[in-house]
Amino acid sequence: MSDLPVTKSTSSEDEPIVHVESDFKPLVQKFMTNRRKEVVAMREALARNDFETTGRIAHGMKGAGGIYGFERIAVLAGTIEQAAKTGSAGPIDTDLELLATYLERVQVMFA
Repeated sequence: MSDLPVTKSTSSEDEPIVHVESDFKPLVQKFMTNRRKEVVAMREALARNDFETTGRIAHGMKGAGGIYGFERIAVLAGTIEQAAKTGSAGPIDTDLELLATYLERVQVMFA
């Protein structure tokens, strides 16, 4: 078993696929559930114009996405974090929608 769960990511925007060692299945399932909850939390924070909370959640998601090898999550969370620093609600809303769509479409394949 390796230190990191993700072994390979092959993504297109329509059918993102991430390959993960089967030993990490329980961790990755919890990881995905937590990311979906964080999208909801960021949407709620954004509705209150709470850019600090939005940015904090996005920062954590960016790091987690990178650690688990979900590059698209890390990139989108990074852009949300930057937009939160400037108080730009429009880009955050757009990227949250992209992130939510990615989380629904990504296929995790266990080897």
